[in-house]
Amino acid sequence: MADLNNPKGFTLIELIVVLVIIGVLLGSIGFSLGSRERQLETEADRLLALLRLARQETMLTSTATAVGFHAEGYEFYQLHGEQWLKVRGGVFRPRTLDHDFRLALRLAEEDDSRVALPFLEYEDDERLLPRIYFFPGGEMTPFELTLTPEYGGQSFRLAGNLQGRITLVD
Repeated sequence: MADLNNPKGFTLIELIVVLVIIGVLLGSIGFSLGSRERQLETEADRLLALLRLARQETMLTSTATAVGFHAEGYEFYQLHGEQWLKVRGGVFRPRTLDHDFRLALRLAEEDDSRVALPFLEYEDDERLLPRIYFFPGGEMTPFELTLTPEYGGQSFRLAGNLQGRITLVD
């Protein structure tokens, strides 16, 4: 006969608690992975909107504008006289990407090869960065810019042509 005072195995309540804990852990992992893709998509949409705005602003003010790219982000410049000055505030302030995101830039004028984006050594590093130029007549440097998560996943590609059309390419 079975000894009821010395049960072997797990009770139904214990099994349910373990299954709930496993479900919560799996759900939180899935949610965090999806949120990284949404953050990258948001960053791609933001960059697309800023590039379009920079082109429109350039045409309206007749002040040439450029966007310089580095490994951690991008910054806007405006031509004043004969000097390119970094825009430090407002909507065109310098942007830093999340540390898990990477940029890759391809300029048509560079024989269609990828441009090596430098890592800035300090905040006010004034090295000449690879740039996309916007001109008052509406023209711009043709480019292809890819935003990618460092550890794989969906990437987003923006492209611009000489006539100034900027799109998010599928």
